[in-house]
Amino acid sequence: MSLVNEENAIDRVTLHHSKPYQMPPVLLFSLLMVPVVINCFFMVFALVGWILEGRDKFKWSLEAEQVALWVALVVLVWCALQLVYAHWKKLPRGHLLRISSYGHIVIAVMMTLSVFITTRL
Repeated sequence: MSLVNEENAIDRVTLHHSKPYQMPPVLLFSLLMVPVVINCFFMVFALVGWILEGRDKFKWSLEAEQVALWVALVVLVWCALQLVYAHWKKLPRGHLLRISSYGHIVIAVMMTLSVFITTRL
């Protein structure tokens, strides 16, 4: 039998912050899905540039850099807002929302570099 009964049990978030904040699951899901969807479409867009040839690649490359910059900007702003929200709610550093934001920023920058490399070949 445990020395601490269930009424006095303290979860990790409460112990870490001295006040719990439980993020609603729908909010967390929504915040996490937006950059996933944008980066998935961005990845397809960047990879298409690597497989196109000839006239199709030329047409793709006419606006590819502008599209890449705008998509990267949207991802960066969205992830920055998520990081501000996580800081405001005092979420721990290892929270999924923070890790996801940093990861999606890296992916967006890599895809933008991929598009720029592809258009310069």
